Amino acid sequence: MQSNKLAAALAEASETDKVELAHFLANNLDTAEHAHDSARVREYVAAFDRFAAPKQGERF
Repeated sequence: MQSNKLAAALAEASETDKVELAHFLANNLDTAEHAHDSARVREYVAAFDRFAAPKQGERF
């Protein structure tokens, strides 16, 4: 998958969808102590938003 397709999908995703994906990643990738940490989930969602932001001159 090209990164711009992933970025476009994240840009169009609802906040609920991004939170569900963040919880999935936290539960499956993080250690047990971080998996249920709401701050960690918010960090993931913020990272999705940063990745979804178009680069200079790029369009989705």
